[in-house]
Amino acid sequence: MPEIKPFNAVRYSKNNITNYICPPYDVISAEQKEKLKKLSTCNIVHIELSDAVGKRNKYLHAAELFKEWQKNGVLKRDDKPSLYFYEQIFTDKGRKMTRRGFFAALKLENAHSGKGAVKPHEKTLAKPKADRLSLLKAVKANVSPIFGLFDDNNLAGVKLCGKIAKRVPSAVANDKDGLHKLWVVSDEQTIKETVKLLSDKKMFIADGHHRYETAWNYSREMKAKDKNYSAKKDYNYVMAFLCPMEDPGISIWPTHRVIAEPKDFEERIAKYFDVHPAKDFQKLSKKEIQPMMVYKNGKYRTLTIKSESILKKAMPDKCKAYRNLAVSALHYVLIPSVDAQEFTYVKKDTEAVALAKKTNRIAIMVPATPVEALKAISLNNQMMPQKSTYFYPKLASGIVMRTV
Repeated sequence: MPEIKPFNAVRYSKNNITNYICPPYDVISAEQKEKLKKLSTCNIVHIELSDAVGKRNKYLHAAELFKEWQKNGVLKRDDKPSLYFYEQIFTDKGRKMTRRGFFAALKLENAHSGKGAVKPHEKTLAKPKADRLSLLKAVKANVSPIFGLFDDNNLAGVKLCGKIAKRVPSAVANDKDGLHKLWVVSDEQTIKETVKLLSDKKMFIADGHHRYETAWNYSREMKAKDKNYSAKKDYNYVMAFLCPMEDPGISIWPTHRVIAEPKDFEERIAKYFDVHPAKDFQKLSKKEIQPMMVYKNGKYRTLTIKSESILKKAMPDKCKAYRNLAVSALHYVLIPSVDAQEFTYVKKDTEAVALAKKTNRIAIMVPATPVEALKAISLNNQMMPQKSTYFYPKLASGIVMRTV
């Protein structure tokens, strides 16, 4: 089972924190960063994506801000170790939804050992991990959380989160993604009940793979240096938002690709795929083996693999759930020779097509990854291609923070 415990969060001292939160670092554009900075001189983006000032690099500047805000009372540390229940109310494709879960300190383990309770599903890149490690070393705090899912077959977690949500929130915020509410829970009975939710469970990383691996690497570095090492030291834990897999507010979006056309592109389509009209994409997306849709030179085509044996040959070491995903067929069969970092990743199909038109490239649209597939792939200790899942909306940074 994943080990969790309450912690003394560092939080904004105001109840309405609308002007202080921001999205995770990896989805903030340069334009959005400037808008967030203008909301408040104490918006958490000043730490998440800090700027160098004079001789201080951006990481040292972030660390100085974090200390200064605590000293000035902008941020405060809670007196009691607590769990922090969190609700996001948002609209997804015209439908109003609510996602609930809680923040806890999660015991770190080697997620790639294949033996533990923490299960990743996505490959990571070296550059973002180096960036987040530099920030963690400087600020010595988890500014944004890992997003984890756990099985909740009897809906005990869903019911508990719903029960907490009836209370008056400790903090609220509104942003472009919707309404955020936070409850600070420090009573022993609720904490014990919450910890019990994860007994005999696995924790599946939904989002934050780079941050998790960064926290694990940091804990190994600290262990090597610390002469008074203890497994209970704060650096052996990371802040995580844990959400029941059965929560009705779980929404996964696809991430589409834009790329310069490879030389053998049409040859590989003819050899490995059946071509269907664009209008068939939605209908075929409900099938077990996912299709993909290609936009090229003003024309759309829906592609389905000619034979399941092609997928097995291309991915002999992968489980069925992995092979059936469109992103897997894309990277292993359609465009196997192109490195994942060469793609441009786009959330909306209209944006992907617009970018392809503008840059004279091709766009490849894929269906969303089902949460059941994520679970099956994680349990098989296999890593999907980068940007295979996009949980919407993102968790806000700055709702709660945890020092290490």
